[in-house]
Amino acid sequence: MATVGIDIGGRTHVAARCRDGQSAADRKVLRLDQSRAGFHALDSWLAAEPEPVELVVMESSGHYWMPVAAHLRSRGVPVAVVNPLAARYFAKSRLARTKSDPADARSLAEMAMRDSPIPRDPLAGVELRQAARFAMTLVSEQARLCQRLYRLIELGFPELRELFEDPTCRTARAVLRIAPTAAAATRRRTSTLANANAGLGRRRLGQAKAERLQTAAQDSIAVPELDAEAAFEIGLLLDQFDLLETQIEAAEARVAELLDGELARRLRTIPGVGPAIAATLIAEIGDIGRFDDFDELLAYAGVHPAERSSGRKGANPETSWHMSKAGNAYLRAAAYRMAVVGLQHNPVIAAHYARKRAAGKSSMNALGHCMRKALSVVWGVWRNGQDFDPNWGLEA
Repeated sequence: MATVGIDIGGRTHVAARCRDGQSAADRKVLRLDQSRAGFHALDSWLAAEPEPVELVVMESSGHYWMPVAAHLRSRGVPVAVVNPLAARYFAKSRLARTKSDPADARSLAEMAMRDSPIPRDPLAGVELRQAARFAMTLVSEQARLCQRLYRLIELGFPELRELFEDPTCRTARAVLRIAPTAAAATRRRTSTLANANAGLGRRRLGQAKAERLQTAAQDSIAVPELDAEAAFEIGLLLDQFDLLETQIEAAEARVAELLDGELARRLRTIPGVGPAIAATLIAEIGDIGRFDDFDELLAYAGVHPAERSSGRKGANPETSWHMSKAGNAYLRAAAYRMAVVGLQHNPVIAAHYARKRAAGKSSMNALGHCMRKALSVVWGVWRNGQDFDPNWGLEA
């Protein structure tokens, strides 16, 4: 029997073979292109030796591994796709001194021979994972756009934050459409501002809030030199926000077509968890049982706190700790979406946010705590096998 390691590249892969009873792979390797001709060359190379291939191991490097993995699986060759970190630590344990494509391929072949990673269908559920990741990518783009809007609002209409905890909510966006800056708000009629976001099933700003906003705008601390530019940029960013909102709805509808099963139904009982988030949770977490405790799940998502207290940053607890962000970005995006939507629709998240704000946390800091809370709700629903209970965590 033999094992094969394939170092994945963007256009060219390198394959190495390790024979049964040997701890070191053969020096001779195969270079193959990411093409049909390259895959035929791989088939010939695998069949040329008398020892049958027991296992092929490769890293999950971006998306480049998928075509060759799909080809091997179609030929009935057992494939194991391993985490690049696991491969790196294996190479270090062997005191590898050379870092090259052939050396990496040999290391993977030796890892397959020694550790025998369990072969699984590497493309099982790949369509759902791809659809969920695409939806979460749109969510992340919208989150970055919100940060740009926050900055412009602070420069052009900071008083808007006095009325809206979230200046990108639907009503606030409607106000910004007609009055993107404080100067523009002073020129608008109060009745015009009051009717912002008017419509069936919507919450208009209202006369009282319109008067408060206009009074504050008349004594604004906005930067007058940036009034025209801020208004111009806010208008474009609002257009982008609306486009992303439409695209996110379409992406979630696509995910809903692919989503099935009792776990998906149970996760969707959590307020703020739509098809895209449920699919992301299932695709990225996989088996919840592989995490011994909740802290391991937080670390996997990169939502756990990391200390950065050297120098002047250590003087302020608000700046000496920050979110790690060293984990799964797609899972973190899902937690962010759950937290943002949960502020309005999930009583557990809303109450947790209110407690953090009352404790003096900034809005973004409190939102980070809500991301952790959102994952704790997911942990409870998934591990306990029960639908969401709105009374969970209200006392915590």
